[in-house]
Amino acid sequence: MSIIQRMREPGTSRDRIQGAARGLRGRGVMLAASLALVACGGGIPASNSDTDGPPVYGANGPPDYFAMGPTAPFTTAYRGLRKVELYYDAQAPMVYREDVGSDGQGKFSVETLDVLVSSNPNTSLFLLLQTQRQAQIYRHRDFRIRDLGLFLANYDYVVAPTPTNVAGVTCDRVQVQARVAAQSRFEVDIDPTTGLVMAWEEHDLATGTLEARIAFETYVPNGDLSDMVLMDRVFQTSLYGVHTGAFRDALGFLPLIPELQPGVGYQLVPQAEVLVVNGENWAKLYLTDGMATCIFMDSTLPNSGGASAGPSEKKGEVAVMQIGSWSALRGTVGGHSVIMAGRVSELDLATVLDSSLR
Repeated sequence: MSIIQRMREPGTSRDRIQGAARGLRGRGVMLAASLALVACGGGIPASNSDTDGPPVYGANGPPDYFAMGPTAPFTTAYRGLRKVELYYDAQAPMVYREDVGSDGQGKFSVETLDVLVSSNPNTSLFLLLQTQRQAQIYRHRDFRIRDLGLFLANYDYVVAPTPTNVAGVTCDRVQVQARVAAQSRFEVDIDPTTGLVMAWEEHDLATGTLEARIAFETYVPNGDLSDMVLMDRVFQTSLYGVHTGAFRDALGFLPLIPELQPGVGYQLVPQAEVLVVNGENWAKLYLTDGMATCIFMDSTLPNSGGASAGPSEKKGEVAVMQIGSWSALRGTVGGHSVIMAGRVSELDLATVLDSSLR
């Protein structure tokens, strides 16, 4: 069963989308363009883990710090050095360090430092792209409880009896796995005093390989941020209710809005953004299952003609790519340009897109 559930049964529209996606599936170029939204990387054999079976609920309910998860990265003032290991694509692993900090009042900085392992010889370009992706990296790349109710509805967890230590911080080790259609198992070290995730690992359930590991190597509470350029977003945006007339008026067109079955699975966040990129208005919607995020961006196609930028730009075609548990979709359907990305499967992206076309 799909982890994203729709109100209506699939129809010919979804079949057309999936057929086009299979025919146009690509790798690096399309992913780089679409995943300006989120950060993806590159399986090596898994490290030894004492979590062999699926996690289960603890008898006493969730720890109090679970409720801190949605805001912890923005309300905790700190500075630290993190090592990032991404093995989603076995042919293109990526390992680097990043300097990260937050003022505890909503602003942050993520600067990629030394690249340790990379299949891309153009390190300068990678660093430039990382700078442009700061907001998406900080907000969407890492494991975090984003909505406690949805997290508890969609995931099983267990808190290990023995605490861990990450960069001098005593943490609880929480083992997490999706309740339905799980693709990954997560090992997460959380500071119980702040709710901040200090380290996390993602393991592929089918192969047991390590797909990602991100951990603080140094951590200073209330650290000096004077040499950092703090930010909260890359593009200027305005927030609106998804189903309001003000949202449609600000866009200047009727946006595509996914219609999802309420309750479990991914749910549409009630607030959306209007972005202006190169003079074009884009609707930016978010879906979450309580932990992962799926981003849905939509703009109208220009009426004037012009040379196509590639096969995924042709009318009525979409290209889909998946690396590990991350997927991206880009193309045109129903007179709209669409970009989607998140920790979801190719099928789930097509399902969400189809629901918005009904």
